[in-house]
Amino acid sequence: MKFKKFKQLVAFAMSATVLSGVVASVTPAVVSAEEEVTITYWNFPNFTSDKEFPASEDYDAALIAAFEEKYPHIKVEYQKLDFTDGPAKIETALQSQTNPDVIYDAPGRIIDWASKGYLAPFTDVDTSTLIEAAVKASSFEDELYLYPQGIAPFLMAVNVGLTDELGVTDLLPLDSEDRNWTVDEFQAFLEAVNNAEGDTIPTVVYSKSQAGDQGPRAFVSNLFGSWITNDEVTEYTINNEAGVKALEWIKEQAPTGILGQGAALEAKDALEYFKSGKAALSILASPGLAAQWEDVDFKFLPFPNVDKAPKYEYLVAGPAVFDNGDDAKIEAAQLFVDFMINDEVWGKRTLLATGNFSAKEGETGLYENEELAFAEKLSDQFGAYYNTIPGYARMRPLWFPLLQGVLSGDTEDVKAALDAFVEEANAIYAEEVELLGE
Repeated sequence: MKFKKFKQLVAFAMSATVLSGVVASVTPAVVSAEEEVTITYWNFPNFTSDKEFPASEDYDAALIAAFEEKYPHIKVEYQKLDFTDGPAKIETALQSQTNPDVIYDAPGRIIDWASKGYLAPFTDVDTSTLIEAAVKASSFEDELYLYPQGIAPFLMAVNVGLTDELGVTDLLPLDSEDRNWTVDEFQAFLEAVNNAEGDTIPTVVYSKSQAGDQGPRAFVSNLFGSWITNDEVTEYTINNEAGVKALEWIKEQAPTGILGQGAALEAKDALEYFKSGKAALSILASPGLAAQWEDVDFKFLPFPNVDKAPKYEYLVAGPAVFDNGDDAKIEAAQLFVDFMINDEVWGKRTLLATGNFSAKEGETGLYENEELAFAEKLSDQFGAYYNTIPGYARMRPLWFPLLQGVLSGDTEDVKAALDAFVEEANAIYAEEVELLGE
């Protein structure tokens, strides 16, 4: 049962009791220094960049210990999630009302939960101090449900150590400040890698599953200047002329080998190819992923765009608080959230442990690294954040079979296939919007 509806039922029952002549009195619980409160906290491996506690669960333990030392009346019980079955565990817990009080995640799931009444909003946060794109992605019906701590673009990366060996680094746009390049320049680079001696794969456009699907979608939508949705995020528009041209280009180039054999590969495969030096370029990269590439001499790259005007999908990350019907737990949970974001020591440390950039306005230059400095400057080029569009989770399984068919050559009419995808995706959106209005 949805918690919002549950609350409504409780309120109705209380009203009925009063009307029947029985006086009902409810005193909301309040967190105080004298009252002990226990909250539960679930987290994916988000904190992997801390030098003292590189394992995410160890960092979480240290964070909790520091919080409990400052607030001894609040106890935090912790459960580690993994990215494979963690989402399913959360959904199961929601159905059985055994979900946590706090979770650290991204807007895709969190805003969906907010729309279903599962979460408590952050009503005391001054959103004017936060980057507008992060606030928009973290809000539902003008209320903040994810407290954005980190923000980062998804872009591409190239192994320049490898391209130096192949003698093709001069074909990369590294001499320009913005590093932007056209589709023709990108294609010339891939062809040069493909024609060089050795077994190096130019890149891998993968499409086996929805894991890491933000990479291929951003790649496709950037080539000729399209986007998955309109700017208002009320309609899927990738079947416009630019989107069709992008998939037709991919269909034309796939048989040449410059895009790799990605129809049967997923994100983890493509990332392993890049990390191990089998592929020169990755279409999925981010500051968080870069933390895993200590042995790779890499440079970040924008997506190729015919007008040298790329847009970026981006990550927003932060905690959310579930409304489990206990005001004391909600208050304690939001205090824990405030500690991990705003504490003088642990706020900045927790952000740095994610490898992301700050979602706070003006808080920049936290990393002494040329590549991170480059990525940090891209926030003004973020595209419309559509991960919170109603029905997003139902759209994703439609995307990778579409791309698979194009890469494999099984799709004969690209425009018809793209039109069918958009028609179904928009139908899902309309259904979800109608359900939200009920």
